[in-house]
Amino acid sequence: MPLYKGKSNKTVSKNISKLMDEGYPQKQAVAIAMSTAKRPKPRKKKVIRAKKGGVVRGFSRIARPQRFRGIF
Repeated sequence: MPLYKGKSNKTVSKNISKLMDEGYPQKQAVAIAMSTAKRPKPRKKKVIRAKKGGVVRGFSRIARPQRFRGIF
């Protein structure tokens, strides 16, 4: 069946449900519906990770671990 034309959230949602009823997996149905609406596919958020024993550079200096320089 042909998909609905349009860019609204309702139209995209209807197209996704229609494609899933036809047997497409969810990720593929979302990609097809977004490309039909000529919208970019939603992307995963980037996660900043530290290397072994390193400090994540994305954090401010305040968030970095501080060395104790006093007397116990």
